[in-house]
Amino acid sequence: MSAEPALYTIRVEGDLGATTLSAFPTLTAEHQAAQTILVGHLDRSGLYGVLLQLESLGLDLIEVSCTHCPRLPDASPPS
Repeated sequence: MSAEPALYTIRVEGDLGATTLSAFPTLTAEHQAAQTILVGHLDRSGLYGVLLQLESLGLDLIEVSCTHCPRLPDASPPS
């Protein structure tokens, strides 16, 4: 995982209200059926911070996906 910011989509169970969403000021929210989708650019520490906040609020995480993630260098052993 790179330390560079990347665009993350985080899907959680439930229709989160304004008070709960205020815990994620750097993310935009969209409601789909009985889920809330949070989207935003996060670096590694930002991602872990959001995941910790989700856990502390007792929210059920469904999925985390990364779009436009920086590629990691090839981890092949030197020859």
